[in-house]
Amino acid sequence: MDSTALTVVMLGGMVFAAHVFTELFSRRRVPDLLLLLIIGVLLGPIFKIVTPDAFGTTGDVFSTITLVIILFESGSELSLKIIRESFKGMISLTLISYFSIMVVLGILGHYCLGLPWVTSFFMGAVLGGAAEAIVIPLTKQLRISNNCKTTMVLETSFSTVICFIISIALLNAIQDNDFSLGEVVGNVISSFTLAGIIGFIGAVFWATALRRIRTVKNSTFTTPAFVFIIYGINSLLGFSGEIAALTFGITLANIDSIYNSMFKKIFKEKPNTLNNNERMLFSEIAFLLRTFVFIYIGISMKISDWRSLLIGIVVVFILFILRALSVRYSIMKKGNEYTELETMYMSCFVSKGLAAAVLATMLTMIDVPGADMVKNIVYSVIFFSIIATCLLIPAVEKSKITQKTLRFMLFFSPKKMKKEADDTVSDEENISQQIDNQDVIFDKNNSEKKCD
Repeated sequence: MDSTALTVVMLGGMVFAAHVFTELFSRRRVPDLLLLLIIGVLLGPIFKIVTPDAFGTTGDVFSTITLVIILFESGSELSLKIIRESFKGMISLTLISYFSIMVVLGILGHYCLGLPWVTSFFMGAVLGGAAEAIVIPLTKQLRISNNCKTTMVLETSFSTVICFIISIALLNAIQDNDFSLGEVVGNVISSFTLAGIIGFIGAVFWATALRRIRTVKNSTFTTPAFVFIIYGINSLLGFSGEIAALTFGITLANIDSIYNSMFKKIFKEKPNTLNNNERMLFSEIAFLLRTFVFIYIGISMKISDWRSLLIGIVVVFILFILRALSVRYSIMKKGNEYTELETMYMSCFVSKGLAAAVLATMLTMIDVPGADMVKNIVYSVIFFSIIATCLLIPAVEKSKITQKTLRFMLFFSPKKMKKEADDTVSDEENISQQIDNQDVIFDKNNSEKKCD
């Protein structure tokens, strides 16, 4: 009974701590996700109060539920207009960032670590994807434009799907000694397309049924329950459950414009979308779930292999360079709508998450040379990449060294600055001015949401 009471007290304390950490990020830019991760590391690898084995399969299921809720909740905040504006930049950023990481780490893994070619590229493919559970919450806390936020949300979702498909294809190639590029490309296209179609149809159906569903007592949680069903159906069929959940949220949020353009002649009754109370509830659910999932990530970290830890630090440094170059050559083009500050933020998102951990664990289930080394390196990269992302985000605003380093890596010049930035203002004043501009945009967007 005492242990149960202690567990309950710890859970309550974590929830309060998460709210305190969020407030710290808002006021002091102290990363709340990093603090949650540290709590997990203290509870797990250091003091061994809790181990991942204590969760069994519950930990993976819980992580999946969190991911689905975060994707759905994020999609429900995106408008079709902003998606259209940011889609082209998102696609180029996703492809350049992912494949540059995969190729560079694949080559380095073979020549520097002595891994077989396919195993080495598997490691690169695993670490090419983004961490949705980390990137999405952080973008919501940053005062950036909706265009930039949408680009980041879509990029993390798309890169995760590509990561799973290519990594599993390479895993099968390791087992069967056969790799088909055409099959991989076909799987990517079919997974994206069919998952999006199922998510879209599911959202249209749910929007038409939502008015009747609300007449049932205690029916608020039926919407996320239906999202879980959509996710599960896609996963069972071999499609992307992540893309389906994201598409479901986007469609439900924009059902009015979709109805007026596509279904006005088919459905006499206008479909419903989420109301303010439901949005607030889902936002709170996502907040609580991500609190526990980051602590779980910290608990799951492996910090006993010092060689892997050192390699992980080097890999994170490489990821940071490749990320900055990817931003430079994908979205920093003539006519882009991103400010200097936003491109710096984008360059700092190098974090890897649970998807990489799951895929690396799958490699150890087959008898292949270097599997344990790859797993330990991936876990190390996850740990240090989250730390790097959480520290770089506030450093972009406060550290002159970070600002100058990113300007150098992104090849900024006065001619490429935003028009509203005064050319005669010093570099430090430019950053302060852009932060103020982002505050105005953020407040304006909040006001518009309240009016809606």
